[in-house]
Amino acid sequence: MLVGLGHLDLVCRDLDASLAFYGTVFGPLGLEPPFLVPGERGEQIHYLRFPQPGSGSLGLRQALVDQEFDLYAPGLHHLAFAVESRGEVDGVHGRAALAGVEILHAPRLWPQYHPEYYATFFLDPDGLRLEVAASRDSRL
Repeated sequence: MLVGLGHLDLVCRDLDASLAFYGTVFGPLGLEPPFLVPGERGEQIHYLRFPQPGSGSLGLRQALVDQEFDLYAPGLHHLAFAVESRGEVDGVHGRAALAGVEILHAPRLWPQYHPEYYATFFLDPDGLRLEVAASRDSRL
């Protein structure tokens, strides 16, 4: 039986900037400091673990090739994080705005997903689209 997502690794143009961004924006929600693991090409993978045991982690590693992210190219479209409350969505939005990243959508209800689906969308330092949502049923 599939029980969830173990981890997701992102390749970053500027690893230090991405570590600072994810720590600032998601650290107050319990995202743990990096746990280092050697990558297959000699790079360090910085795993930022989610606060609940077994809830997964986000891996960040330095890019070895410079390439712009393209939202509609094959690969990742966006990454959605689930939080417990609308206040947490608002807090993430505020910290992302203070970090100077591009905000795509301020927090609001998205009833087309679920009547109580409340989310914000913004870009990380590499232009990856991130979503943070609170809903009684955040499964899509």
